[in-house]
Amino acid sequence: MNKPFFAFLLLLVFSCSPDEETEAPTNSVQTTTPEPVVAQYTLTITASDGGSVTDGGTFDNGTEVVITASPNEGYRFTGWEGNSSTSESLTITLNSNQTYQAIFELIPIYTLTVTAGEGGTVSTEGGEFEEGTELELTATPNEGYRFDGWEGIESNESTITLSVTSDTELSPIFNLMIQSPASYGVDEYLSLIHI
Repeated sequence: MNKPFFAFLLLLVFSCSPDEETEAPTNSVQTTTPEPVVAQYTLTITASDGGSVTDGGTFDNGTEVVITASPNEGYRFTGWEGNSSTSESLTITLNSNQTYQAIFELIPIYTLTVTAGEGGTVSTEGGEFEEGTELELTATPNEGYRFDGWEGIESNESTITLSVTSDTELSPIFNLMIQSPASYGVDEYLSLIHI
């Protein structure tokens, strides 16, 4: 037997020993836990004519988002389509896709007409006002007159606070004061009678 062949056989025998044949391969597989997927939902916010709203967007599940409605001049906010709240600011907790619309309406304009008439003055002549405007009116009688109430509203107060909710006409009632004999001296009263 030649030497190189013998050396090859020895190498072959040692490399294929029974210990190595029975051992299982030691390939190690590393497993990684995937990041949990967070659900995301879309919040859609729109506005009717007469105002604007904050933007919506896409948010993670459970996110709290504050949305705000802002009316334009001459308009007022009346509520949210999709929610019963009448507050201009609304906090939404996202757990599904949600849609809201801010509803605005034109504020009615009413005319207040105030006529002072004879015997006194009033603090305003009136004008055009948005519904719900509160005005303070004061009737002041001239000398020799007295204030006896208002035409157009039930009040005997010379100063009133009026909330404008419709077209309204008001007029303070002034009456000439009739002097009694007790207000004058006897000679003064007799001279008035003979005039």
